[in-house]
Amino acid sequence: MEALVYTGPWSVELRQTAEPAVAGPDDVVVELRAIGICGTDLGIVSGQYPPVRPPVVLGHEAAGVVHSTGPAVTDLAPGDRVVIDPTYSCLHCRMCTTGRPNHCLRKDGTECGVSADGMFRRLHRTQRRFLHRVPAHVPLEAAALTEPLSCAMTGVQQLHLRTDYSAAVVGGGPMGLLYAHALAARGVRGALVEISGPRRALAEKALPEGWSCAAALDAVMDREDIREAGLDIVVDTSGHAVETGLARLARGGQLLSVGLGGPPISVDPAVFADHSKRLVGSIDSLDGSFAAALDLIAAGRVPADRIVSHSYPLAEHRDAFARLGIDLVNGRRVPPGDALKVVLAP
Repeated sequence: MEALVYTGPWSVELRQTAEPAVAGPDDVVVELRAIGICGTDLGIVSGQYPPVRPPVVLGHEAAGVVHSTGPAVTDLAPGDRVVIDPTYSCLHCRMCTTGRPNHCLRKDGTECGVSADGMFRRLHRTQRRFLHRVPAHVPLEAAALTEPLSCAMTGVQQLHLRTDYSAAVVGGGPMGLLYAHALAARGVRGALVEISGPRRALAEKALPEGWSCAAALDAVMDREDIREAGLDIVVDTSGHAVETGLARLARGGQLLSVGLGGPPISVDPAVFADHSKRLVGSIDSLDGSFAAALDLIAAGRVPADRIVSHSYPLAEHRDAFARLGIDLVNGRRVPPGDALKVVLAP
């Protein structure tokens, strides 16, 4: 079985690997049909994500059909359509029992596509508790958006929200769009900030109702009430707008930082103590958000067909990564092409 294996910065290759088989009673082997390329994958390939442990099969946003099951799995059968929650949790450590399973103490060595083999391959073994059924009317390419949308919904849960708050999401890629939809699902309207004209044009077609696009954060501040008071909510998916966002927050405002690989920041503690601003972070998904994300997709409230812009066979992974600004042939970052979410199909 061919798998896309990361061996070091700018070094990704298709390798023959053993096919996983059912080993435990609760195991399920899934035949993958659509695997999204995540920003984390881009960071890993370009050498900007230190937690990765090569050699490792990349990929963690996947949907497919059941291939085989262990004897204790009685509610799934071969051919059933499923999406995989890749975030491992042991359920027993202190982080799990205190409501933080996304930071499970047994997570080290289990992170799919980072410290454990991921999903850019035909077959993947998991456990029944990490699988969710995909309704028949939902394309598997759309279902592959469930994991990143669940991360956005988890991030939004960290915020205190009101429907009259002003909001800006920095970064017009898939995560920025999914954060806009996660906020919109809670009744919040705002603007998506994206510096790239071509990507901004794509994003405008996939925004939630009542949202707009802007080329810079300062352009969002042009509204008189926002210019006077500041923004209530800023979500930085880029990793590069934390300081800028804090400076443009209203007193009592909240900044959610979810981008990886940004520069160090310098902050005057007075923005927290005197201005009541909040800086919070979020990663992965918490209990309940995965099922809720799949429900939003199944209900058509997230335009998956406009966010998933391209699909490539696994063998054409170089072209797929190049569309997202990763030139694997020459080992460099380039301007991304006309793409939002790109999926690979084994």
